Amino acid sequence: MIKVIYKPQDIRYIFMQSDSPNQKELIELEKYLNKIPQYMFLPSFRGVPKPEVFLNKFKAKDGRLIYWCPSGLAVTIQDWCKENNIEITGIDDQLLYRGIAVNREQFRAIVDSWNMSISPRDYQYDAAYNILMRRQSLSQLATRAGKTLIAYMIFRYMMECNGAKKILMIVPSIQLVKQGVEDFSEYAEFFKTETVWAKGEHCSCANMTIGTFQSLVMRADPKSKKYDPKFFKDFDVVCCDESHKLVCKSINTILSQDFMKNVKLRFGFTGTLPEEGTIESFCCHSLMGPTIQDISPMELVDGGFLAKPDITQIRIEYPDSQQLTDMYIRCAEYLNSNDKIVDGKKVLLPKDQRSFTVQYEKTLPYALKEMKNLYEPEEYKQYLIDLCKSKGSNLLMLEQMLTHRSQKRLKVIDDLLTGMTKNCIVFAHHTEYLKFLKEHFEQKFPNRKVRIISGSANLKQRQKIINEMNAEDGVILCASYGCCSTGITFKNVDFCIFAQSFKSEIINLQSIGRMMIKTDDKDTFYLYDIVDVFPTKRLYTQGLAKIRTYKKEGFDYRIINK
Repeated sequence: MIKVIYKPQDIRYIFMQSDSPNQKELIELEKYLNKIPQYMFLPSFRGVPKPEVFLNKFKAKDGRLIYWCPSGLAVTIQDWCKENNIEITGIDDQLLYRGIAVNREQFRAIVDSWNMSISPRDYQYDAAYNILMRRQSLSQLATRAGKTLIAYMIFRYMMECNGAKKILMIVPSIQLVKQGVEDFSEYAEFFKTETVWAKGEHCSCANMTIGTFQSLVMRADPKSKKYDPKFFKDFDVVCCDESHKLVCKSINTILSQDFMKNVKLRFGFTGTLPEEGTIESFCCHSLMGPTIQDISPMELVDGGFLAKPDITQIRIEYPDSQQLTDMYIRCAEYLNSNDKIVDGKKVLLPKDQRSFTVQYEKTLPYALKEMKNLYEPEEYKQYLIDLCKSKGSNLLMLEQMLTHRSQKRLKVIDDLLTGMTKNCIVFAHHTEYLKFLKEHFEQKFPNRKVRIISGSANLKQRQKIINEMNAEDGVILCASYGCCSTGITFKNVDFCIFAQSFKSEIINLQSIGRMMIKTDDKDTFYLYDIVDVFPTKRLYTQGLAKIRTYKKEGFDYRIINK
């Protein structure tokens, strides 16, 4: 049996002992929670693999080991014990629940009395109430579910009815900081807000602070010029948006501050949480608590709130040929060559010779020159492929380089765009490839506007493009997954092309969610997911993973082979 104890005055942590002489139950729990990250098992990883530690231990005065961890993992531990037929005591309602003085109907009446500009949906009332019932929690709410409105209801209730004085909302981007301020003001004037980012606005009388991870962590880091140990002391409600990013060390730094012991309520939102039982999920739960609700995209589609996704995965096959062999050799040689170094720096290729991942001058190692002379092209190709396999991610990079040289996939994209008269977003994740696509589309479709949003575009440039797309049709936007999967709303997009495969389920789903806004003339949006099927099949594997995601989410999809 595992016995859990905690301090009611500071429930940030729980402490555990086992009644077994050798504490075998806790040893097994330690193995479950403290996992070694997968990347440490790669051949390219240098050093001794070390686990990510969530369950810690220390020796008590009587010599017995005391195990401890963040209280956010209490439900995770409880579930693990149930699965392994281990009795556990001490995880009670006082630890998990904070309670609320009103029932659901009374809470709804309070919210309605605020006369907000937007009337909440039924599921939004319920979501807010469920969060208020818990001391700490995570909510998985589909993109476009109205998380900001739910947060507003929670914040205002906590201040008006629960004695909260100051609220902290943590978001991943400047775009979301500005969006949050605008949305809260639009619902109903109530909060005095300050923002924390590079050009944030300080307000000495603020009762709400909205800030980015990157800027807030500077207030918590003694090494930062912006370090302010008093900054966090008055917050008693903490919300973390896009909580799948809780794996970031910066957020851990913020949420490990002493002020957290006085927080009345902490909760997190995300559209897609990491898979349960992974290091990423333990990070999320340890900082924010258990997942208490899940509103899927298809629930919102069925409720008439979102446009329905219609997905076509186009698999482009590349049978063996001399041309493909030559492409494999050229790309693999680049990946396995040595950088040319001058004055301690890698030498860049001339601009007209750079493309995609080919950026630097390289020289072929002597050993590879010898192999090239000894082997026939097909054997030499296989040797290079095996060499890439031995270096972990190099084989995936090899296929990505091949996609850039594929005229076949470019024609597929061109044919798709030819039939699209409405706005379309072409997603990719390499800046150089985005630039290449933009230049190609400008030549191929001279009568259409072609725009690009990548990491180099500032907020004004991004907003100008978004406004342009909201106002007219026929625009082709080449966009980065990283820049457009969160914090940006596209109201007038009917088509989307995934021009490059992306491994992250979270980013794929959030990119889809950006397009699912329902309008009077749009109840369906069309996604074309391009997957390149090379003989080495790394990108193909990612395509299969996306199909599993579409199945899990209940999306309609079909597969076409080219």
